[in-house]
Amino acid sequence: MRTTRAAALAAIVSAALIGTAGCGLVDQDTRSAPKPPPTPTTPFTKEAVANEVGAAADASGLPPGDDSTAGMPEGEWQSCVAPWMADAPEADAADAFAATVKTLRKRGWKLTTSRAEQDVTFRTLTKRGWKVYARHYAMDGFGAEQPVSLTAVKDGCELPEEIKGDFQDTL
Repeated sequence: MRTTRAAALAAIVSAALIGTAGCGLVDQDTRSAPKPPPTPTTPFTKEAVANEVGAAADASGLPPGDDSTAGMPEGEWQSCVAPWMADAPEADAADAFAATVKTLRKRGWKLTTSRAEQDVTFRTLTKRGWKVYARHYAMDGFGAEQPVSLTAVKDGCELPEEIKGDFQDTL
């Protein structure tokens, strides 16, 4: 009888150990795999911003734009500004401008200001330390085309006085 009790006790302990071990294995198997560390964010450089703005303009139907600073004052400011300007056909300019702003918003740019003064529509968008000053000029005197500009300026960029009004909102 002692052997039977000892055998029964051994069977109970053995079953308990197997059950615990089994539960431990099940718990390990059902846990989700550890999440990989977040991937580092790629730098949002002048070139990256210029490419994103240009791609949004292209996708929205604006004609190829000029992204040079030729003829403007020399200086360090050019390293923190990505200009883009094009003359769009008058019939398509307003819609293409609006579509470009919408495309930038879909790409994570936040609309921070929106206003119109006379024949100029202003939009300012922000993302990762940059602002895009978007403008559509629907003024008479430009013929069958209307200028559209999308100028990205890095926060803290010191612009020369003679171009501040062209590259930033003054409000």
